[in-house]
Amino acid sequence: MQFRAFREFEDGEMIDGVGYDIIVHRRSIGDLVLPSGKLIACDPLLTLDSEPFDIDLEPGRYPVHLIIPEMRDERLVAYAVVKVRSTGVRRWELAPLPPRSESTLIDPQDENGYTVDSALGGFVDKETASSLLNYHQLVMPEDNDFERHLWGRIHRRRQNGAGWASIDLRRDLQLPFGDGRNILVFDAGFGNGYYNSYVGFDADEKVTSIVTDFEVLDLRFPSFPLRSSTAE
Repeated sequence: MQFRAFREFEDGEMIDGVGYDIIVHRRSIGDLVLPSGKLIACDPLLTLDSEPFDIDLEPGRYPVHLIIPEMRDERLVAYAVVKVRSTGVRRWELAPLPPRSESTLIDPQDENGYTVDSALGGFVDKETASSLLNYHQLVMPEDNDFERHLWGRIHRRRQNGAGWASIDLRRDLQLPFGDGRNILVFDAGFGNGYYNSYVGFDADEKVTSIVTDFEVLDLRFPSFPLRSSTAE
């Protein structure tokens, strides 16, 4: 493959695959509202109680887009990107999670990233995730508008490729929040698995992007400063 380091692709770009060309599609899926500035990446149906990244973001709205390569007529979500600043990325690191207590027994691989068991990944604010957990406890399964709206939108968009959905807590679930809180959900690469996220820093060491890698394309996230000549 021509590009070994991850970078922002433009819609319609073409890269060399193994014996065939890969068309890269870039799809904006709307703004993610972060009331607390605490970002969670998780399986939206199974792990909304995940810890947020140990990253300080200003509360606000952040655009999210998907990088979707088309390989032999199959479109898969390769990367989900939260864009924090318009500045370019100078270096990448694994997105840090809060330190675990010594008494917590976890698989070493679960110290970063998250496991997908529903074939979906998502981005959500910590406060929004808490609101959704409370919602799930209050409604009966047959009244769960969250999953109804989620799967309906995912399946409709899958007819044209990879699926995604934006669920607004006030508009779709009639919950009393006026701050626009929402959750953005998308197909996770080839499906279930364990996926890491990375945080990009610009030349001023400010966060510019957070990216979940669904391991569809073999691109790296270098942890050292990049020169323009090494970005390809």
